[in-house]
Amino acid sequence: MVLGWNNDLTAQQDDKGSTALHLVASMPRQKDRRYIRLLLLEANPDALYQMDNDGSFPIHVAASVGSRITINVFLQKSPSCAGLRDARGRTFLHVAVDKMKIWPVWSACRNQSLSWILNMQDNGGNTALHLAVQKGTLMIFCAIFGNKQVHLNLTNEKGETPLDIAHCNIPKELHYNQNAEVKIHLALQVADAKRGICRLDYFEENDIVQVRKDEMEKVKEGTGSLCIGSVLIATVTFAASFAIPGGYRADDHTNGGTQTLAGNCGLLFDCVKSYRSQSGTSRTTTDTISLKRPK
Repeated sequence: MVLGWNNDLTAQQDDKGSTALHLVASMPRQKDRRYIRLLLLEANPDALYQMDNDGSFPIHVAASVGSRITINVFLQKSPSCAGLRDARGRTFLHVAVDKMKIWPVWSACRNQSLSWILNMQDNGGNTALHLAVQKGTLMIFCAIFGNKQVHLNLTNEKGETPLDIAHCNIPKELHYNQNAEVKIHLALQVADAKRGICRLDYFEENDIVQVRKDEMEKVKEGTGSLCIGSVLIATVTFAASFAIPGGYRADDHTNGGTQTLAGNCGLLFDCVKSYRSQSGTSRTTTDTISLKRPK
């Protein structure tokens, strides 16, 4: 009723530049959102092409919250809005990948009519595949990688292909070979993806610097935790030696008031545990420090 009285309300923006359609797109679980969304689109379809102060269109907002249904409604109303770019040159697919929203990504990659946006590059030259590799989320990567329309060898402004990014993402310390980063790198290699035009020593230099920083942080954290553990074990064991299992002799006994032991083996066992626990944690600390970067 309000829209029938003043249709211009659909184009009015708040202090952040958001229209009513931006607001509805940001609330995928809001009650009656579908009805409100349809009313707004019917009243002013051009609201799909209004950006807020951050340079985002309603379809970008819907992608950022993972609202696949809202995106589909927008595309049905105006298919060309799929190519809208925000202030950073990103399509809604870029935004969904960046926010790690799986359902909009899967839906877009399965929609043949959207194949023309799959290889679009943002202001940094990154495609959705570049961002998926950067994020290291296997399901999102598979959704994009599994579409044959996606080009594997496009380079961004830094001259990096998705394979270059995947190479840099592999943990350089000891790691499990089923890590998502490792699987992504292997998938690109098997698909015969190419490296970029950047000098390889640039990547190696960055890798070495980053690995050294990461390893030093892990060594500091690990050593501190292990040392604290050793001190706690030693403290508990030392205290246990004064709480010897047993009791005290009765006053009418020859040695009344003296302690009686449940067995000398208890004290010996505590001492052995103390030695083994402290030596074990110390040995673990040494092993942690001696970890080397695998070739």
